[in-house]
Amino acid sequence: MRTIAIANQKGGCGKTTTAINLSACLVSSGKRVLLIDLDPQSHATMGLGVEVDPKKTMYHVMAWDEDAPIVLEDIMVAVKDNFHLAPSDIKLSAIEQELAGRKGREHTLMHALQGLERFYDFIIIDCPPSIGHLCFNALRAAGEAIIPIDMSLFSLRGVAKLTDIMVLLENHCEHHVQTRALVTMFDYRTRYSRQVLEKVKETFKDRVFETVIRYNIRLRETVDHGLPVGDYDKHAIGQKDYENLAREVIAASETGRAKTACERTHAQDILKRAEDYLDAVHDSPIPIEPPDEMDEAFPFPVQSSYSAMIEALAASPAEGASESEDSYEEF
Repeated sequence: MRTIAIANQKGGCGKTTTAINLSACLVSSGKRVLLIDLDPQSHATMGLGVEVDPKKTMYHVMAWDEDAPIVLEDIMVAVKDNFHLAPSDIKLSAIEQELAGRKGREHTLMHALQGLERFYDFIIIDCPPSIGHLCFNALRAAGEAIIPIDMSLFSLRGVAKLTDIMVLLENHCEHHVQTRALVTMFDYRTRYSRQVLEKVKETFKDRVFETVIRYNIRLRETVDHGLPVGDYDKHAIGQKDYENLAREVIAASETGRAKTACERTHAQDILKRAEDYLDAVHDSPIPIEPPDEMDEAFPFPVQSSYSAMIEALAASPAEGASESEDSYEEF
């Protein structure tokens, strides 16, 4: 069984979209998958159209009441054959404070996953867009991490902050997480996006997936319907991209990728590459997009009324008041 955390401190970079659609594509490939929604915003739960029992969510698993214990098997919801979801709701946001004073709090999710090896091939964890006990638990329980990056500096800074936790895990818990970046929301129509992608692949090399998730409106529409993109439109670009990602993930089997500690993808390596990329971006001029490669072309030239507005505001107050009064008198 492989446990993969989908994580980045930055929100809106495609974590939940990746968690849902990678899980669905793994199931379509014949794998048994459990998707854990570890985000209090419960976007994965909503994105799959699952009705939540408020008494059986990830909050109750993480809170762990010895007098009335609730385990993962108690809260799982069947999305389809071989595809289960451990749902979340807003109550999970309270767990950060509840775990703060608990001994061994970083192992809570890891212990909850014990015994599931015979039931699932993959466990996918959708992490919250923050650095805290929930994210730490996810990385402690996972053997692998996929970090979606949406080609923005904010996303890459999120990578840098996230790897701080991984460094702690490596140094203090001797827990190594195999980490790879995934380029998401890529707009292949623009030269700028292609240049940035080339730079990202050059910098991260084998630490970034070959698969690139292209921007596709279908991926947004599926949220409203509570379906993976393949169930909504099997011909969508997003479905093809996530099918490719699933094949790439499956190909990276544990026997092929789980090496000795010195051969693993260390967090320090990802951090160094992210920092190198950020430094390179700061040192390079921003390319100017030629007009014929813009996402949208406007039929009229862009004109600004800013100067005219400034001149109008500079008019004498008395003069403006007089005009206003005259206008009211007309009515």
